[in-house]
Amino acid sequence: MRLDRYQRHSLIDWFSQDSLKAATYAIVGCGAIGNEVAKNLALLGVGNVHLYDFDTIELHNLTRSVLFREEDVGENKAVVAAQRLKQLDPAINALAFPGDFWESMDLSAMHQYAAVFCCVDNFEARIRLNQLCRLSGTNLVNAGIDSRHVMVEVFPFADRPACTCYECNLPSSVYQRIQERYSCGWLKRVAYAERKVPTTIITSSLAGAHAASVGLRLGSAPGETDRPRRIYIDSITGNTTVSELSKNGNCLFCGEIDDEILIAKASSSVTSDLPGAANNAGETVLYSSDAILVTAHCVTCEPAGPKTIFARASDFDSRLRRCASCGQESVDFDIRDSFNIDELVGSYLGHRMPAKFLRFRAEWKTYVIQLEHIDA
Repeated sequence: MRLDRYQRHSLIDWFSQDSLKAATYAIVGCGAIGNEVAKNLALLGVGNVHLYDFDTIELHNLTRSVLFREEDVGENKAVVAAQRLKQLDPAINALAFPGDFWESMDLSAMHQYAAVFCCVDNFEARIRLNQLCRLSGTNLVNAGIDSRHVMVEVFPFADRPACTCYECNLPSSVYQRIQERYSCGWLKRVAYAERKVPTTIITSSLAGAHAASVGLRLGSAPGETDRPRRIYIDSITGNTTVSELSKNGNCLFCGEIDDEILIAKASSSVTSDLPGAANNAGETVLYSSDAILVTAHCVTCEPAGPKTIFARASDFDSRLRRCASCGQESVDFDIRDSFNIDELVGSYLGHRMPAKFLRFRAEWKTYVIQLEHIDA
């Protein structure tokens, strides 16, 4: 690598090339906006970028994705993006994590990220990423677009762990849209089609530029970067609105989180050691990160009562409503995301806890147990 590669950067008095070289950033969602953020980070000389995406490249992605080529169609977005970043700057350490970030992101290791860029295209993924960043105290930059407008939101959790979170200002209509994907609680609808948002490279490039700009400044300019805020841009008129994001004391997520958060790892198996992990309080309520399908029971042909399933509800779809024995849509479910300690140990001892983490509150602290799933 030539020594003068970043010569123009060195002329900027507030720009620290050494800091960027040492930093690690995560990009979740490597589509249109994620492409732009990744390209910007690489050209600016960021040393380490982790790319997360489960999706594969389709032909229509090529009009909005500077890192993808026609020969890449069918390949994983994160893998191809990592390869292209290394072509832009051979010195970059670009790691691809194909698959669902919810499965591959290590909550206890998120402190390595100077910021996480949320470039996904659905509310459910944004909510989940917000939870990981809020619990771990990791800066979050959320970016979204449509055919004309750009929105970038900044949540400086590293400097202000108890600040406004993404869910604080979500309207109830968002949760209604999420539930459109599911039936019977958290079972996926078989025939659900995700809404497509019309976009162009104009808005995605604008979003990627602003997201990268505010993300790289987090933690470096007190007073400028330590405020939760939303930047809203009209790509045609150029009108820009910057608004402060206020904290909601009744937030469905952070309203139940204490200022002090302690994270530990534990086996995903429900064992008799669980009460000790939760301060020996059998009545303590544990909240699961994932809705759990506890039991299923056909009210028509199963007089013996419910069968224990104890699996992640989102792994099933609405066809489970139809009984395999009698053919009737007569199966009732118990789907929950909270349990007390005595109940878990008493009824589900030895079962694998089908969740990413558990959390509970005690003595004005929030405890998070990250569950380690070891395949046999």
